[in-house]
Amino acid sequence: MNTDAQSWDADLESLAAPSVAPLLQSWAWGNVQAKAGWSVERVRLKDAMASVQLRGIGGVREAYVPRGPVPATADAIERLTEWARERKAARLRIEPDASPDLAEALKSQGFEPVPPVQPAHSVILDIKPPDELLKTFRHGRRYNIRAGLRRGTVAEEGKDAAELERQSAAVERRESISLPGREYYELLLDLLPWCRTYVARHPETKEALAAVLVARHAGRGYSLFAGRTGKHSELMGNDVAWWTAIASCAGSGCRDFDMWGVPPPGSGPGRAARPRRTVRAGACRGSSRSRPAGSLRSRTRSPYGAPSRAQGQRPQAQHLLTILQIG
Repeated sequence: MNTDAQSWDADLESLAAPSVAPLLQSWAWGNVQAKAGWSVERVRLKDAMASVQLRGIGGVREAYVPRGPVPATADAIERLTEWARERKAARLRIEPDASPDLAEALKSQGFEPVPPVQPAHSVILDIKPPDELLKTFRHGRRYNIRAGLRRGTVAEEGKDAAELERQSAAVERRESISLPGREYYELLLDLLPWCRTYVARHPETKEALAAVLVARHAGRGYSLFAGRTGKHSELMGNDVAWWTAIASCAGSGCRDFDMWGVPPPGSGPGRAARPRRTVRAGACRGSSRSRPAGSLRSRTRSPYGAPSRAQGQRPQAQHLLTILQIG
């Protein structure tokens, strides 16, 4: 990591404290997006920072700030808006980590709701030593993990972008969704300071059963992508892959683990159940006219164990998803 990168990330952590400095505002994440087709500018505002991704869409220049600015204050956002105007950006989309109180300030600046780019709901797992952590999971999940390990299923840590692509393709076919390809996974694995895949395999044939891609930044693990074929479900490959990734984060000293997107509470089972602290975030869009904006947070009971508050979990930051139309 060069001096500029070290300085940026260190200052980001300082400004974000006591919250976690977001991965998507890190220097390395900007490098990934630059390789993926964006132009990236790292902006130092007064008492705030923002890694801004820029691109032209149909002749219109758009600026995008995922999980920024840091810190997410009304003053920082106002200064960022002025910066975007100076750069002649027609639209500014921001997705800051912020409390619901910021919604009113955004409304007064003319923000209105739009669909999110990053996950609007997330689950944060507070990390404990693996043995203690496993005890907090519900009986069914503990059984699956232990059964998979007892039957010989092992998840290998590595940088297997090709296998993640194959496993993700199975999810695409089942759920009719679109996921990135191997090239993007390789960018993440090559350019982020710490990023690995966890591939669960059949104990005898070594056939891959499931894969998870995890990054670590500023003491937090992030589950960015995952896939599974659904074959040999009795070997609990998906559970073993997730558990190995989470246990590895625990062993490395991470404080918590972001599951990176889940369905809204009450909308159905969605992705495989995990210990959860569910965050629901409102979406806001900015324009020259004021429109209602807001953010909500809710916690749901975890299939792994007791409600998150009973597990001593910390309050979770909000993701306000916004776009500003600059006139």
